[in-house]
Amino acid sequence: MEVTPTVLQQGRVRLKLRISENTPGQVLKQENGEALAIDKQEIETLVEVRSGETLALGGIFSQKNKTARDSVPLLGDIPVLGRLFRRDGKDNERRELVVFITPRILAVR
Repeated sequence: MEVTPTVLQQGRVRLKLRISENTPGQVLKQENGEALAIDKQEIETLVEVRSGETLALGGIFSQKNKTARDSVPLLGDIPVLGRLFRRDGKDNERRELVVFITPRILAVR
């Protein structure tokens, strides 16, 4: 996260914000091995708030859908009856990154 504040008149603050989230992506096959891709989401914005006010900034979403199957070896592969010896699962995960920022102008002594 990068924050560049500018103090304005009448107790206001301008904030230039850049918020990013990097997560591991897919494994990429290359000639000399494998490399891990990085998935990046980024927000860049300019806002003005009063000193002491809180700004809530959201908008970086992620969603993961996973499926898994656990089964008893061999028995889980039998057509029709195999359902009795296996368990299919689904997992759906949704996330949102929300950042709260409260700028304060401090008096110089």
